[in-house]
Amino acid sequence: MNFIKENLKDNSKNGFTIIEIVMTLAIICIITTVQTCVILKYMKLNREEINLSRDKFYTDEAFEIMKSQIDSAKYIRIKNNMIEVNRFDNKGWDYIKRNKRSDIVITYGYTNFEVSNNILRNVAEFNVTNRNNICYIYIKTKEGNVYKKCFGIDREKVKEDSY
Repeated sequence: MNFIKENLKDNSKNGFTIIEIVMTLAIICIITTVQTCVILKYMKLNREEINLSRDKFYTDEAFEIMKSQIDSAKYIRIKNNMIEVNRFDNKGWDYIKRNKRSDIVITYGYTNFEVSNNILRNVAEFNVTNRNNICYIYIKTKEGNVYKKCFGIDREKVKEDSY
Protein backbone atom coordinates (compact mmCIF):
# COMPACT_ATOMS: atom_id res chain seq x y z
CA MET A 1 0.00 0.00 0.00
CA ASN A 2 2.85 2.35 0.75
CA PHE A 3 4.21 1.66 -2.70
CA ILE A 4 1.03 3.01 -4.30
CA LYS A 5 1.03 6.13 -2.13
CA GLU A 6 4.66 6.86 -3.04
CA ASN A 7 3.95 6.50 -6.78
CA LEU A 8 0.92 8.78 -6.56
CA LYS A 9 2.88 11.47 -4.76
CA ASP A 10 5.69 11.42 -7.31
CA ASN A 11 3.51 11.45 -10.46
CA SER A 12 0.80 13.80 -9.31
CA LYS A 13 0.57 17.30 -10.83
CA ASN A 14 -1.33 20.30 -9.67
CA GLY A 15 -2.35 21.52 -13.19
CA PHE A 16 -1.35 21.99 -16.83
CA THR A 17 1.90 23.56 -17.87
CA ILE A 18 1.90 26.72 -19.96
CA ILE A 19 3.32 24.79 -22.94
CA GLU A 20 0.39 22.35 -22.87
CA ILE A 21 -2.12 25.21 -22.80
CA VAL A 22 -0.39 27.11 -25.65
CA MET A 23 -0.20 23.96 -27.81
CA THR A 24 -3.91 23.22 -27.24
CA LEU A 25 -4.86 26.80 -28.13
CA ALA A 26 -2.68 26.68 -31.26
CA ILE A 27 -4.36 23.48 -32.46
CA ILE A 28 -7.82 24.94 -31.81
CA CYS A 29 -6.91 28.14 -33.71
CA ILE A 30 -5.62 26.18 -36.71
CA ILE A 31 -8.77 24.07 -36.90
CA THR A 32 -11.00 27.15 -36.52
CA THR A 33 -9.09 29.07 -39.21
CA VAL A 34 -9.37 26.22 -41.71
CA GLN A 35 -13.09 25.82 -41.04
CA THR A 36 -13.68 29.57 -41.39
CA CYS A 37 -11.86 29.66 -44.75
CA VAL A 38 -13.89 26.72 -46.05
CA ILE A 39 -17.18 28.24 -44.88
CA LEU A 40 -16.36 31.61 -46.49
CA LYS A 41 -15.41 29.93 -49.76
CA TYR A 42 -18.70 28.03 -49.91
CA MET A 43 -20.69 31.11 -48.95
CA LYS A 44 -19.10 32.99 -51.87
CA LEU A 45 -19.85 30.12 -54.27
CA ASN A 46 -23.42 29.97 -52.97
CA ARG A 47 -23.88 33.71 -53.52
CA GLU A 48 -22.56 33.42 -57.09
CA GLU A 49 -24.86 30.48 -57.82
CA ILE A 50 -27.86 32.37 -56.42
CA ASN A 51 -27.06 35.42 -58.60
CA LEU A 52 -26.61 33.25 -61.69
CA SER A 53 -29.83 31.37 -60.99
CA ARG A 54 -31.74 34.61 -60.42
CA ASP A 55 -30.30 36.09 -63.62
CA LYS A 56 -31.32 33.03 -65.64
CA PHE A 57 -34.80 33.00 -64.09
CA TYR A 58 -35.45 36.67 -64.91
CA THR A 59 -34.13 36.22 -68.45
CA ASP A 60 -36.32 33.15 -69.01
CA GLU A 61 -39.31 35.12 -67.76
CA ALA A 62 -38.45 37.96 -70.16
CA PHE A 63 -38.33 35.47 -73.05
CA GLU A 64 -41.74 34.12 -72.01
CA ILE A 65 -43.23 37.62 -71.92
CA MET A 66 -41.83 38.38 -75.38
CA LYS A 67 -43.12 35.06 -76.74
CA SER A 68 -46.55 35.78 -75.28
CA GLN A 69 -46.60 39.22 -76.94
CA ILE A 70 -45.51 37.73 -80.27
CA ASP A 71 -48.06 34.90 -80.10
CA SER A 72 -50.92 37.23 -79.23
CA ALA A 73 -50.08 39.79 -81.93
CA LYS A 74 -52.00 40.45 -85.10
CA TYR A 75 -48.88 41.51 -87.00
CA ILE A 76 -45.16 41.58 -86.18
CA ARG A 77 -42.38 43.82 -87.49
CA ILE A 78 -38.78 43.40 -86.43
CA LYS A 79 -36.40 46.25 -87.18
CA ASN A 80 -33.81 48.41 -85.44
CA ASN A 81 -33.39 45.88 -82.60
CA MET A 82 -37.04 46.31 -81.76
CA ILE A 83 -40.09 44.06 -81.97
CA GLU A 84 -43.16 45.96 -83.13
CA VAL A 85 -46.37 44.20 -82.19
CA ASN A 86 -49.72 45.18 -83.74
CA ARG A 87 -52.51 44.45 -81.27
CA PHE A 88 -55.69 42.63 -82.18
CA ASP A 89 -57.81 45.42 -80.68
CA ASN A 90 -56.56 47.75 -83.48
CA LYS A 91 -55.38 50.31 -80.95
CA GLY A 92 -51.94 50.62 -82.48
CA TRP A 93 -48.54 49.09 -82.01
CA ASP A 94 -46.60 48.05 -78.93
CA TYR A 95 -42.81 48.03 -78.95
CA ILE A 96 -40.44 45.64 -77.21
CA LYS A 97 -37.03 47.30 -77.08
CA ARG A 98 -34.08 48.32 -74.94
CA ASN A 99 -34.48 51.78 -73.43
CA LYS A 100 -31.89 54.38 -72.42
CA ARG A 101 -31.48 52.90 -68.92
CA SER A 102 -30.45 49.51 -70.36
CA ASP A 103 -33.76 47.83 -69.56
CA ILE A 104 -35.86 45.77 -71.95
CA VAL A 105 -39.34 47.29 -71.90
CA ILE A 106 -42.71 47.20 -73.61
CA THR A 107 -43.95 50.64 -74.61
CA TYR A 108 -47.56 51.05 -75.64
CA GLY A 109 -48.64 53.06 -78.65
CA TYR A 110 -45.44 55.01 -79.29
CA THR A 111 -41.77 54.03 -79.52
CA ASN A 112 -40.68 56.66 -76.98
CA PHE A 113 -43.74 56.64 -74.75
CA GLU A 114 -43.01 57.67 -71.16
CA VAL A 115 -44.99 54.82 -69.58
CA SER A 116 -43.65 51.36 -70.16
CA ASN A 117 -43.49 47.95 -68.51
CA ASN A 118 -40.09 46.62 -67.60
CA ILE A 119 -39.38 43.12 -68.84
CA LEU A 120 -35.72 42.81 -67.82
CA ARG A 121 -33.29 45.19 -66.10
CA ASN A 122 -29.53 45.73 -66.47
CA VAL A 123 -29.06 44.50 -70.02
CA ALA A 124 -25.74 45.15 -71.74
CA GLU A 125 -26.90 44.06 -75.21
CA PHE A 126 -30.26 43.28 -76.81
CA ASN A 127 -30.38 42.18 -80.43
CA VAL A 128 -33.43 41.02 -82.37
CA THR A 129 -33.30 39.64 -85.89
CA ASN A 130 -35.80 37.95 -88.16
CA ARG A 131 -34.85 35.29 -90.71
CA ASN A 132 -37.28 32.98 -92.46
CA ASN A 133 -40.10 33.75 -90.02
CA ILE A 134 -37.96 32.97 -87.00
CA CYS A 135 -37.34 35.68 -84.44
CA TYR A 136 -33.84 35.40 -82.94
CA ILE A 137 -33.30 37.21 -79.65
CA TYR A 138 -29.87 37.72 -78.07
CA ILE A 139 -29.54 39.14 -74.55
CA LYS A 140 -26.29 39.85 -72.73
CA THR A 141 -26.59 40.95 -69.12
CA LYS A 142 -24.23 43.38 -67.42
CA GLU A 143 -22.77 40.45 -65.46
CA GLY A 144 -21.63 39.02 -68.81
CA ASN A 145 -24.12 36.15 -69.10
CA VAL A 146 -25.40 35.51 -72.62
CA TYR A 147 -28.87 34.14 -73.38
CA LYS A 148 -30.29 33.27 -76.79
CA LYS A 149 -33.77 32.24 -77.84
CA CYS A 150 -35.67 31.87 -81.08
CA PHE A 151 -39.41 31.94 -81.70
CA GLY A 152 -41.33 30.85 -84.74
CA ILE A 153 -43.67 33.44 -86.26
CA ASP A 154 -46.68 32.65 -88.42
CA ARG A 155 -46.10 33.86 -91.98
CA GLU A 156 -49.38 35.80 -91.91
CA LYS A 157 -48.20 37.84 -88.91
CA VAL A 158 -44.98 39.14 -90.47
CA LYS A 159 -45.22 42.55 -92.07
CA GLU A 160 -43.33 43.01 -95.33
CA ASP A 161 -40.99 45.76 -94.17
CA SER A 162 -39.45 43.57 -91.44
CA TYR A 163 -36.97 42.02 -93.91
